[in-house]
Amino acid sequence: MSIQALSWCIHQKCPTPTSKLVLFVLSNYADEQHSCYPSEGHIGRVCGVSDRQVRTHLKVLAELGLLQIQTRKGTSNRYILGVEADFRSGAEAQFRTVRKQGSAYTKETLKKRGTLNDLAG
Repeated sequence: MSIQALSWCIHQKCPTPTSKLVLFVLSNYADEQHSCYPSEGHIGRVCGVSDRQVRTHLKVLAELGLLQIQTRKGTSNRYILGVEADFRSGAEAQFRTVRKQGSAYTKETLKKRGTLNDLAG
């Protein structure tokens, strides 16, 4: 189990709760290289959905750049999570909003804006 992969998974935005659950299951099984090998049937049993739904959500997650699927003949696929920043190739940018500099209530911005007492007169 990779704590880093689970922590990364918490911060990802997925289109559906089932997609998020599938991503959580994969993150739970991930090793130090952020890869795992569970079968679609096993993922489906853990998530409480069919194998077909698992395949659909795996495809969605791969299209979003959150994981890579390496097909292997005669055994389960290998799933590599996009924990590393360069792996996602900008897919994260469409989900995460970056706060503008100066938008936080820091001492400097409060000095510029003044206090509520200043506004009241």
